[in-house]
Amino acid sequence: MKIIPLHCIMAVTTVGLLCLSAGVTGCKREPLVRTDTEKQIDHDLAGQVKTAFGNSPAFKFPDVQVAAFKGKVQLSGFVVSEDQKRSAESIAKGVSGVVEVENNISLKH
Repeated sequence: MKIIPLHCIMAVTTVGLLCLSAGVTGCKREPLVRTDTEKQIDHDLAGQVKTAFGNSPAFKFPDVQVAAFKGKVQLSGFVVSEDQKRSAESIAKGVSGVVEVENNISLKH
């Protein structure tokens, strides 16, 4: 069995930790914490999207949920066609204050 000098192990460990820390700290993420005001704004925005769904003659799908986070709206749930899925996204994008729509709606089979 060959013995590896301690300074080689330390050097490899240091390089590995530097690469790991660069990868972890190099990612810019939005903070997940929202103020009460931001929570209320998101709640109101989700409500506005739901109201827009209810006001649309083309969109009557009770199995679609709406969530909002800092102006980004996430749609989830189920519809019966791709047209309905696209319609939901289009309606959501048309609501004032929506900056992005993530359409996670699935098709019923």
